[in-house]
Amino acid sequence: MTKYLMTIALGPVQEFIAAARRTADLTAGSELLVGLAGHLADYLQRQHDAELIFPASTQVSAPNKLLFTVRGEPHKIAANAKEQAHKYLREQWETCLQQLGTVKGCIDEELANWQLKNFLEFYAAWVPLNGNYAEARRRLEQLLAGRKALRDFKQAPAYPKHPKSPLDPSMDSVFKSEAHGDGFSAPADAQQHPKLRLKPRETLDAISLIKRITGIMHASSEGKRVPSTREMGFRAVEKALSKEALGAYRALQHWQEELGIDDLSDLFFQENFRRICQERQTEEGWRLAPEQLEEVCADASKLRKALKEANISEELLRYYAILVADGDRMGAAIDSLTSLEAHRNFSRQVAQFAQNAERIVDAHDGHLVYCGGDDVLALLPANRALACARKLHEAFVSCMQPVMPAGQTPSLSAGIAIVHVMDNLQVALGWARETEQYAKQLRNAVAVARYPRSGGMNRARTRWDDFGAWDYWIRAFRAGLADTLPYELRALARDYQAIDVPPDILRKEAMRVLERKQKPQQTIVIPDWVQSADDLHALTEMMLIARFLSGYPEV
Repeated sequence: MTKYLMTIALGPVQEFIAAARRTADLTAGSELLVGLAGHLADYLQRQHDAELIFPASTQVSAPNKLLFTVRGEPHKIAANAKEQAHKYLREQWETCLQQLGTVKGCIDEELANWQLKNFLEFYAAWVPLNGNYAEARRRLEQLLAGRKALRDFKQAPAYPKHPKSPLDPSMDSVFKSEAHGDGFSAPADAQQHPKLRLKPRETLDAISLIKRITGIMHASSEGKRVPSTREMGFRAVEKALSKEALGAYRALQHWQEELGIDDLSDLFFQENFRRICQERQTEEGWRLAPEQLEEVCADASKLRKALKEANISEELLRYYAILVADGDRMGAAIDSLTSLEAHRNFSRQVAQFAQNAERIVDAHDGHLVYCGGDDVLALLPANRALACARKLHEAFVSCMQPVMPAGQTPSLSAGIAIVHVMDNLQVALGWARETEQYAKQLRNAVAVARYPRSGGMNRARTRWDDFGAWDYWIRAFRAGLADTLPYELRALARDYQAIDVPPDILRKEAMRVLERKQKPQQTIVIPDWVQSADDLHALTEMMLIARFLSGYPEV
């Protein structure tokens, strides 16, 4: 019986995970894809005696692309696998319906069934494995790319009056609600359901409903709540709080759990808390005695006072970081593998990095959303993101060095977007991926972009060999380097932009500005790589980001 090398690719991935209003939606989307891929890997191994190559085993999280060898009729195996994938989604939907209670009556089952059947992108390709593994895999990738180019475009059922799903505007709302002259709203039963946490105009599609319910169920079963963006902002100062302030912080966390408040900041910023109290006072089971309200306000006041005494601006708590990282030249490294076993060893090391990545992100007070092999997506406190990125790079190099081709050094490029908690989550994720691509242009690099609530974006990048520059400038601003320095250097760069000035004159002018702005005990210099007005502008971008990060407590 012929032995085949076979691959199955699932999608959508990035856009599906990014379709989220809440961080719990984000995590649930990732877990749904990982669970689906793992289910297929287990099914292929059990029912078709598949020998897994990537992932190397079913004991690790499966990526969205499976590679394996199998004997038999590959077209039937692919058809069976696709059927299993749809069965898995159907089971997730049935579990979701069990949690909805009376809301089930608000669901358009016909539309839900169509969305469940047509949501998944499923691609399969196979070639006979006739001894030359590298050639077979190259041909397999060509066939898969060709199959993906022949995308399936299926006409959705016509529901012209249905509102679109805000998480995935390509899909209609699965609720039996219609758009009208005044807009639309989710059914009352759905709005009041505690596990949906819908805004009045939030009308979800079937897949988004699965994500929303799954996120809540996992948090309840594992006792580990997915941190909100606001909570991630608060984590930046937790380790710097005094004993008294830490007690107030823990007390607010207790009230958050006791009252079922989504975000810790809703207790810290009292205007939000009073608004929530007014909105929820009619809910069954919601009770907040006057003395309890006073206790919450007192704990919040203690925390605000402690932050003020530590010279930590409350505005810093409104920012957090999104980290996106990806291995460099991984395709070329895989292409150089000449045997099935070499590829399987490669997969094992990738899986080892994924396990390490979760521990590293946790150690930096972050939350790992997704790690599909060398692809990482995580939420982090703004003042821990750079250190986390560097540790991820070191872990990647350590894991991949033993299986990389001779003469090729493994490297990881990372993008960090520092964003406001009120920024749209999908938009913020797009910024993070743009920042990662900015780092990828340089390769073996880290890029940081800061998106303030008002004003323009700042973006800078360095290779890992020059990573110390970030710490250099952050410490300089903490030690008293003038906040206005980056702006004066930027003005200098703008003045010299259209002039062909020798590098030594430009550097002397920059040093003249710097000497006026640094304290006598400081010895700050302009880096050697600054040789042009463009270089000086790039330095000011790094300085502005470093100045912002210097406002956080050092961890």
